[in-house]
Amino acid sequence: MDRNCPDYYVEPSAEESLESTEALLAYIQTLPCTASGEALVHPIITPRFAISCTDELLTRLGDLAETVPHVPIQTHISENPKEIEETLELFPNASSYAEVYDQFKLLRNNTVLGHGVYLTDEELELIVARGAGVAHCPASNFNLSSGMAKVGKMLDYGVKVQFPSHRPRSCSCAL
Repeated sequence: MDRNCPDYYVEPSAEESLESTEALLAYIQTLPCTASGEALVHPIITPRFAISCTDELLTRLGDLAETVPHVPIQTHISENPKEIEETLELFPNASSYAEVYDQFKLLRNNTVLGHGVYLTDEELELIVARGAGVAHCPASNFNLSSGMAKVGKMLDYGVKVQFPSHRPRSCSCAL
């Protein structure tokens, strides 16, 4: 994140954010594997959500993602109407929230989109076309009063939907 966040939580610049992301990816690759050769830690590229990232940061993360296609991407999308409105104001060249990520090459087969409560039909079609998925956590959406994701509709469109694998007392969906 390099904008619209508290000073203690925001990266100083897109360049420093990308440098630290690349350093983390490189470090994770040096970690030992299991006896069977499985990685113990799997990195993931995480633009927290569009509002918190400048065009420059999203461009750089999209470029990085192209060089490491095996590394998944996770971010938030369409959690509440105000977030969608602000996103479209910040990215006037996009017709939808999903298109913002698509324009920056961050919407692909191993992209996990958190929430997706207010996705439009066009966004669902784009998400399916790119092979991305949605992480649905009803406890999180309920606690945030953000609404109910239309999971049935997502599944009807062919969207990959992930649910929490257990019943935690609270759910952050790790996104």
